[in-house]
Amino acid sequence: MKYLYEVILLDKRPTRVISRETRSRAFKLMKDLIAELRGDAHHMVEPPYEELLDVVQWMREDIEALPEPLVSWTLISNVDEYEYVHPYDVAVFSIATAIAMGNVKRINDVGVGAFLHDIGMALTKISSSHIEGEGLLEDDIPLYRSHPELGVKVLRQHPGISAFVKAIVSQHHERMDGSGFPRGFRGHDIHLYSRIVACADVYSSLLHRSYLKKTISPAEVVEYMMSLAGFELDKDVVRVMLSCVAPFPEGATVKLSTGELAVVSHLSSGLLTRPVVQVLAREGKALVETPEEIDLRQPEHQTRLIVGIV
Repeated sequence: MKYLYEVILLDKRPTRVISRETRSRAFKLMKDLIAELRGDAHHMVEPPYEELLDVVQWMREDIEALPEPLVSWTLISNVDEYEYVHPYDVAVFSIATAIAMGNVKRINDVGVGAFLHDIGMALTKISSSHIEGEGLLEDDIPLYRSHPELGVKVLRQHPGISAFVKAIVSQHHERMDGSGFPRGFRGHDIHLYSRIVACADVYSSLLHRSYLKKTISPAEVVEYMMSLAGFELDKDVVRVMLSCVAPFPEGATVKLSTGELAVVSHLSSGLLTRPVVQVLAREGKALVETPEEIDLRQPEHQTRLIVGIV
């Protein structure tokens, strides 16, 4: 039993929806692109548009094969992985949301834009992992706020990249109340595709921060997203995203409010903060001989809450 428990703890990268091959390909494309842009000849780097388009199409097919869009995020081992895992998660969230909305015609453009939304960060020499790990220094803020426009300059190196993808990269930090940057657009002056990616960007950032810093629980991230809806973020997009992007990945080891350790075994459509879990250890006790499966949606388990990911 101890061996089984250790295996579950080590395997924190479930691939229930997107195939492992697709995810590995996406990670490599983003890592290579970021490394090239940080080099001396960054002004000559052409984004791997066709390759990303293929990856997005494969991801879309995987998600569309589900009875309904239902995806989650990727747990990371350390903050240095954030810069290529984050754009992947933003793409997964954005594609699933676009599919669930039903009125998005150019879903592949949404996916490619999501992958490339933060690519200008590589030209600022400020790593995304530094922002998520140690925090942004005050002197870096003006440079940080320039990354959407720097990203558009990168996209101009490839003649085939559409205006929709450029709009996503340019506008993903704009906010519905006009508080965003770089141009202070508000409301529906911000393109729908940009509003989708903006929501996915915030959601992914918060989930990774909650996991890395252990300051808030994933359930509290969901509540915070709801508080932004209708103010900074598009309320309709937030509503759809929270209905199809789970804050707890399948396979993740979680701690319950009762002190128990459990593994998320099944996501629950419609109640994504209340998954089915398998209890592995009681509070202050050794591992259980036989994991007990608990459906947190059931009334008898309402007092059990997931308070964090181990």
